[in-house]
Amino acid sequence: MEADKPGRREDIQVMEKIIHIDDKGRKYDAWKGSDGNNILIGPPEDIVDTLGMPEPFATNLHNVLHARGVIKYRDACKQNILQGALQEALNIDVQRLTEAYFRYEQDGGHDE
Repeated sequence: MEADKPGRREDIQVMEKIIHIDDKGRKYDAWKGSDGNNILIGPPEDIVDTLGMPEPFATNLHNVLHARGVIKYRDACKQNILQGALQEALNIDVQRLTEAYFRYEQDGGHDE
């Protein structure tokens, strides 16, 4: 029987790579253990919060960093990766702002 072999460990956990989404909607690469616990890989938790960015911009930027695979410092140092991520995150906010103006005018806002 396999379990009776010397040196056999019964407490080995199988890890599955997943995308974890926190309560703010931020996405993380993570390992999920067979015990149900998640170990976050990245992007680093609250990295964008250290910049003092407001929501939802901070979460948008975090998720763009996740989508682009910016997990570690070496990833962030790749040519133009952070500039592109900032532009993409800002573009999402520009789209939301444009939609807000459209809805405002459709709802009878000032039209001059």
